[in-house]
Amino acid sequence: MADRRGLARIGARAVGGVIGVGIAVAAVAGATLLPLPDFAIGAPAQTVTPVPADQQRVCPGPLLQLAADAGEATRPSAVGTPTFASAAEGADVDITSLKPDADTASREQAPQVASVATPRNATKPPLFAAAQMQSADADDLAGLAAAACAEPAADTWLVAGSTALGQTSLVLLSNPSEVDATVDLTVFTESGTVDAPGAAGILVPARSQKVVPLAGLVPSAAATVVRVQTTGGEVAATLQQSFEQGIQPRGAELAGPTGGPARQQIVPGVTITSTDAIQGEQSAEGVGFAFPVVRLLVPGKTDAQVTVGAVGETGTAVGNSYATTVKAGQVAEIPLDHLKDGSYTVTVNSNVPVVAAVRTSVIGTKARDFTWFASAQELQDDLLASIPSGADATIHFANAGEADTTVTVSRTRPGGTPTKIVVPAEGGSLARLGPGAYRITGADGLRGSVSFAADGRASSFALSPPGPLAAPITVYPN
Repeated sequence: MADRRGLARIGARAVGGVIGVGIAVAAVAGATLLPLPDFAIGAPAQTVTPVPADQQRVCPGPLLQLAADAGEATRPSAVGTPTFASAAEGADVDITSLKPDADTASREQAPQVASVATPRNATKPPLFAAAQMQSADADDLAGLAAAACAEPAADTWLVAGSTALGQTSLVLLSNPSEVDATVDLTVFTESGTVDAPGAAGILVPARSQKVVPLAGLVPSAAATVVRVQTTGGEVAATLQQSFEQGIQPRGAELAGPTGGPARQQIVPGVTITSTDAIQGEQSAEGVGFAFPVVRLLVPGKTDAQVTVGAVGETGTAVGNSYATTVKAGQVAEIPLDHLKDGSYTVTVNSNVPVVAAVRTSVIGTKARDFTWFASAQELQDDLLASIPSGADATIHFANAGEADTTVTVSRTRPGGTPTKIVVPAEGGSLARLGPGAYRITGADGLRGSVSFAADGRASSFALSPPGPLAAPITVYPN
């Protein structure tokens, strides 16, 4: 009897265990089948809109010359005073000076900084432009030099310069910020990249300009390209080049930044003049400095297959095209022969990224000069152009698109009659302008430049779109 009661107890426990397991299984199944209430904690975040910094345009200042005394051969001094022009739409322009790295006679000979405050809630910066112009006529430095006052940048390409006999090239580094900038220069020549002591770690103090003579880094280079890279503060970089043949000055120029490496470079407004006189000076040994050329550099490691095309702007006949191979790392120049006097859009197409600029010369009745034309960036729909006084000015537009574009150029002051310029597809157009400030509309996707001319004098600068404002950012605290 006792055994039966024990078996009954064991059986009851087994049945209870089975029931318990069944209940547990049912609970788990119910948990997986029934919807659970939503519960989530979002990461704390806050959207912050940075306070817009003032827009800045940095003007390189007057032309400089090095001392004739061998003991002071690297000490620059200012020659004359440039004319400045600036304009902003709906804002005031504040002008300040940087500390010059040259001997000067007045504050007007210092590099200038034009600034415009950007409203806090602005979706785009106010239209703003500044430029300078100088005509020098010293015994050993003469020429017309115009420059657009540029935004500071951390990476700039200067396609210009030479340290051959009679050539003087100076890299002008202007730091408008409140912190010091450290600059590294990479110099390329016709022989390749130059490993030059003193080209790295150049200190440009805050609110100052630093002048670097290129001959101290690369003596006897026929053709140079300089890459300017910075840490700390950003700088505005310009290359001043002057030429003296014997005791006769043969021109001076301020070459601004050119477009960064790309497989297509477009140079608007290339002006060819004095063709007969220049060709009459050429020798059987090759073209001289006055002959128009395209200067190219392949900054990568692969040789480039390059095609250069020159298309005449309105009123100029169609130009020629040139095909060649450019070795990687070496500066090359392609002569623009068979071009008649006129204005052209020069386009460089390459299978690998290149940088490019064009140099031309002018011979007048009593003087001569040369000009560097930089490759230009695509413009936005609206912009301002500031034209300083001192020489006849021409505005140029190049259209790489497949449809004609109409641009409207209007003086910013009341009373002016707007000028409409039709820029043909895959072509270019121009218009003469007087000094002053101009609003340009309808220029989206075009490239632009302004050229200046007088008897035996010439210069040019490219039009550039403004840099973007800082965008709102989302901050996630730790």
